[in-house]
Parts: sequence; C-alpha cells; structure tokens
Amino acid sequence: MSAIGYDVAPRVRWFVGAILVLLLIPGLVGFDAWPLTAWRLFSLARGDTQLRWEIEAVDAAGEVHPVDLDKLPMAYQLAEWPLAAVAEPGAREQRRDRVCEALLDGVRAELPSVAGITIVRNDRRLTERDGEWVVIEDRQPFHGCGADSDVRARP
Repeated sequence: MSAIGYDVAPRVRWFVGAILVLLLIPGLVGFDAWPLTAWRLFSLARGDTQLRWEIEAVDAAGEVHPVDLDKLPMAYQLAEWPLAAVAEPGAREQRRDRVCEALLDGVRAELPSVAGITIVRNDRRLTERDGEWVVIEDRQPFHGCGADSDVRARP
C-alpha cells in the first residue's frame, strides 16, 4: 500500500517516470523535437530591440495605410513568419513576389480598394525617456507588389 492509501500499478509508475524523463531531457540537452521541447519560447531573454515584418497597403490615391494582420482572413493572420522567411538573404525574388501577391489577395479581401502592398521591415527599439518607456520604430520598405509598386527586394 502506498502513502496515499491505495496501490499504484507498477506500469503506471513506469509510464509517469518515462514521461518525466522525456520532458526533462530536452531541457537539459537543449533540443527541440515536438512535442518534446527545450522550452526556449518561454525562457529566452528579450532585448530592447525587436525586428518585425509588417505590411502597408497603398490605395488607388497613393495613400499608405498600415495593415493589421489580425483583421485579415484567418489564413493570413500569421503572415509575419513567411514574411521573415522571404526576407532572408538567400530567398529568391520569385518567391518574394509569390508571397507578396498572396498577401495582396488577403488584404484585398478586407480592403477592396487596395492597389498594392509593401512589405516593411520595422526595427523597433524600447528606450526610456524622462521616466517613460517609448518604442522607437525604424520602418524601411523591403518589397512591394501590385499596381505602381516600385519597391523591390533589397539584398
């Protein structure tokens, strides 16, 4: 009989022990193999700078409007990941164009008057000014598509 008043089958103890080992080893060794994880998502320290990939929409009048990815159809809401992938140095221009055109379709689903979009690299920095924390953004056009788009990929 166990300390809590009932017997636990040995196979249950072995199973629980194996699960604990499987969860601890990745953290100690430092590898990620889903569903086993080193828990880096929760343990990495974040610095005062952050790189974000965003989209700006250009309407027929030439006015630029930031696009909130959360307002796009569900398939486009995690678009920042493919945006970061096409911005890598080895990414091909053709792939950038395909991703840009696909995102343009998603933006047009919500904003039909959009003529084109621009993929923007936004280097954000958190700094303290007069006791207040302020985010400073450095937005640089990276790639564009659609009508009158003259922004092309930069090395």
